[in-house]
Amino acid sequence: MRYILFLLLFMTGIADAVEKQDCEVMDKKEFAIALGWKFGGWGFGVGPEIAFKDSQGVDWSGSVQYMVAEYQELCSRYNTGRISQAQYDREIQNIIERSRRYEMEIAEYFRKKKEVIFNQMERAVR
Repeated sequence: MRYILFLLLFMTGIADAVEKQDCEVMDKKEFAIALGWKFGGWGFGVGPEIAFKDSQGVDWSGSVQYMVAEYQELCSRYNTGRISQAQYDREIQNIIERSRRYEMEIAEYFRKKKEVIFNQMERAVR
């Protein structure tokens, strides 16, 4: 009985020691209203026009997609107490360094590709 009580106290102590992180940092919510004036068109409508745009989700642009997925997985591991603060900080730094390195590799690839295309165009003109 004493061991069960000790185990319960130990488990609740761990849950309180872990500071929660915001796993939804990359979530994007957008609502917009557009007002305009319409002249003609399919229905030959003339007059004011109102448009609404409502979207939400994660901003999945370019090389950000993999980094966001890694961050959300790491964040949930931290919030459930499966990794320590030091491990969390180390993994965040690894994610940042990998994403920066990947971004530089992509930029270099496209710079070389543009250079090759430009050189081909130069030879074609001569």
